[in-house]
Amino acid sequence: MLTPSASVFGLWCLVAYLAGSIPFGLVLMKLAGKGDVRKSGSGNIGATNVLRTGGKALGILTMVLDITKGFVPVYLARRWGLPPQMLSFVALAGVVGHIFTPWLRFKGGKGVATAMGVALAYHPMMVVPSLLLFLALVLSLRYISLGSVMGALLLPFAATGLLGPRFCISLPPLSGDTPTDPRWLVLAWSVLALLVIRAHSANIQRLLQGTESKLWGGAKPAQDGPND
Repeated sequence: MLTPSASVFGLWCLVAYLAGSIPFGLVLMKLAGKGDVRKSGSGNIGATNVLRTGGKALGILTMVLDITKGFVPVYLARRWGLPPQMLSFVALAGVVGHIFTPWLRFKGGKGVATAMGVALAYHPMMVVPSLLLFLALVLSLRYISLGSVMGALLLPFAATGLLGPRFCISLPPLSGDTPTDPRWLVLAWSVLALLVIRAHSANIQRLLQGTESKLWGGAKPAQDGPND
């Protein structure tokens, strides 16, 4: 199998970045006549703030579209034949686009829904450990932010096969210091997870202080939303 050229690889990354950069939350809120979501609630453009300030329907639609914009480029790149190591950077580019969207002065959402989308397209089973951990933490502790952070943290472990072979794509033997080297896959998914965690830095600080908002009541006021 021929390794795709650097230009083709770069083009897929650009497509994923531009798709990820579409601020669906902001667009939907304006189309619905509900104003600029950045000036409401937490000021975040993601699904949680849209749901809180624009209603359940807009919030759910924003989440679906944020997942989809991450899913589609990675899915197409995989069908085109991009190897897993390069595909991992396409996935990373989609999440970078959401968190650092150029249309909003490189200020975007927190990347959780888009990260789910790129992971589903990369390898559907890969999201299972993260989703199970997310649900366990949210149901037991009622912190969406904690579930999101810990779920993101599991992605590199799943992608590299440390959680079992069913949760990852089989990789060819080590082939040298090139974009097809499996070590690049580790780098891509690790950076992706760290970016999502970094986007939740305010939430993490509130978790440590015991002031983070909880799901299902008992929440303390917070400056920022618990998720996207």
